[in-house]
Order: sequence, then C-alpha cells, then structure tokens
Amino acid sequence: MDYKAVLSGSLCMKVDADYTSQACPRCGFTSPDNRPENGLLFVCQCCQYMLHADLVGARNISLRALAIRQDWMATGQLSVAPDVTDHDAFAARLSRYAELRWSPVISSSPSRGFSD
Repeated sequence: MDYKAVLSGSLCMKVDADYTSQACPRCGFTSPDNRPENGLLFVCQCCQYMLHADLVGARNISLRALAIRQDWMATGQLSVAPDVTDHDAFAARLSRYAELRWSPVISSSPSRGFSD
C-alpha cells in the first residue's frame, strides 16, 4: 500500500487495530462483552449502542487515523517514539483512543457531490 499511496500522491499510515471491534465509538467503553458470543453484532454494555462489529471496527480505525493526522499536523511529525516502556506506550495509546468519539451528527450529514 505504501508504494501505491506514493504513486497517487497520498500518505499511508499504520493504525493500531487493537480492540477496535470491542471499543464503543460512541462512549469509548471497551470490553470483550460488547461482542456477544464473538458474533458480528456489537452491543455496548455501557450505552447500548448497537451496530455490525465490522462497522464499529472501521469507525474506530478511522477515528485513530484522524487522531494520528491531527498530531502530525500539530507537531509536524508523523510518529513520536515515547520515552516509556512498550507496555506504558501501549496503555497510553489505548487511553487516548478511549477519548475518541464518533459523532452521529457529522456522520449522518449528506455527502457533497452525491444525489439521492
């Protein structure tokens, strides 16, 4: 994907996929219980948000990519190597991801350039 992104003038970045189908994009609650019987239905045990688990994972990956891009725009660096252990860095990333929220107001607005 990296070389295809360069050919099209785009940027390809890695995003942690950890717990993306177990984390609620609405309230941030993360639990394996959000995926009853590891099925395809996601049901948040905190706010009762329901959606297909693959769509939940895709939304969380999108939110994480936007957070990485926001950091990059603010700092000018795509990634920063933290001065902490791998476990601490992982915990810090998961904590930051738990703060990300999917806004139904923004996601339900009509797309520009498409007609019904």
